[in-house]
Amino acid sequence: MKNKIVALRVDGGKDVGMGHIMRTMALVNDLKKDEEIERFFYITKNEPSAVKKLKENNFEVITIEKNLTYEKEIEKVKEIIKKEEVNKLITDSYEIDQNYLIEMRKVVDKLVTIHDYAPFAFPSHVVINGNTYAEDLDYESYYGDTKFQLGTDYLLLREEFRNLPEKEIRDKVQNILVTVGGYDLRNLTPKIIKILNSINFDKIDDQYINKENLHVDIVIGPSFDNIDPILAEVEKSSLDISLNFNVKNMSKLMLKSDIAISSGGSTLYELAVTKTPALVLLQAGNQVRIAEKMDGKSVINLGYEQDEFIIREKINYLIYNRK
Repeated sequence: MKNKIVALRVDGGKDVGMGHIMRTMALVNDLKKDEEIERFFYITKNEPSAVKKLKENNFEVITIEKNLTYEKEIEKVKEIIKKEEVNKLITDSYEIDQNYLIEMRKVVDKLVTIHDYAPFAFPSHVVINGNTYAEDLDYESYYGDTKFQLGTDYLLLREEFRNLPEKEIRDKVQNILVTVGGYDLRNLTPKIIKILNSINFDKIDDQYINKENLHVDIVIGPSFDNIDPILAEVEKSSLDISLNFNVKNMSKLMLKSDIAISSGGSTLYELAVTKTPALVLLQAGNQVRIAEKMDGKSVINLGYEQDEFIIREKINYLIYNRK
C-alpha cells in the first residue's frame, strides 16, 4: 500500500494569532504514530513568526504568498497538493470557506477540517471542534458523509499537557503567570505589569500571599511587537519579574504558578488541566465563547475590560479566593 502524505493548510502570525498553529502541531504529533504516514508538511502564508515556530519544531513548510487573491490561493494550494501527491489535507483557518473546502476535496482522498464554529454546511470528510461549547452548535454536512468530532474528548492538547504530575497547591500565592498568547493584539502585557506593580501586596493578609518570595513570570509570544513598552514597565517595577521568551515547556510554567492572568482561547484549557486559577482578559472575538463557558470558580472572565481599577480588584479577589 502506498504510504500516505499529509498536508496542513494553516496560518499564524499577528493577524490570526498562533493558536491554529499550536493545536495542529498537537494533532500532527499524534498522527506521527501512524506508520502508514510517510510525510507531513504545512502549507502556510509567508508570515515569519509562524514559519519560524513551525521550523523550530522540525516541521516541513511550503509557503504561499500573503497577498494572493482568493481564487489564486485555491489554485496554488491545489497545485501544491497535486505536485506533492497529498492524500490527506487538514485545514484550520477561519478564512477557508465552504467553496474553498469543496475545491480541496476534489484533489485529496480525505479532507479534515478543524473549526471553532459552524458557519456553513461542511463538505469535509471529518470536522473537529474540541471546544467546550462545540456540541451546542448546529453543524451540517454538505455531502451528507461528514463525521463530526465535537467536544472536549477531541480537544487538541499538546503532549506536554497530558499525563501531568500532580500540581503542588501552595497555601499562599507565590508565583503569578502572565500569558496573553502568541501576539499581544491589545497590548495587554505592559498594562498587566503596570497593574501588578500598583497593587500594595503588603496590605494583603499574610495567609494568602508569600510576600518575601513573590515572583511574576511573563510569557513573551513569538509575534509580540511591544517588547519596548514591556521592558519599560518591568524597569519601573519593584516586583521580581522574569521575561520568558521562546517558551519550550509551558506546562512547567503553569504547574509552578499559583494564579494566572491570561487571554482566552486554548490557553484556558491548558490552565484548566494544570489546575491554575486564572483571570481572563480577551484578545479577540474567537475567545469569547470559551471564556464564557469556563467562567466560574477557577476562571474569572473579564472580557474586554480596560478599567485598571476593576482589573486590580479582580486580581486581589483571585488571590483571596483561588481555592
